[in-house]
Amino acid sequence: MREWAFIDDLELQSWKGARICMTCQHFTYGVDEHCHTLVGCKLRQKQLKQGEHLLKQCRHWSSVCEAEDGGTVLA
Repeated sequence: MREWAFIDDLELQSWKGARICMTCQHFTYGVDEHCHTLVGCKLRQKQLKQGEHLLKQCRHWSSVCEAEDGGTVLA
């Protein structure tokens, strides 16, 4: 993930609620050689700037529950 470019600010939008990057099925994280946490999007194969995973979402947001249930939206 270290080699990934960063997601452009135009691709993300501010969001208040549960549909943030961190709750998306495409969200991923890892640690670099200095034990710094890296967060990113598996779908786009790009990193998120620190803190954006808590405040932003993109149009590709998809529920983790949908992925676990085979695509059915759980209410």
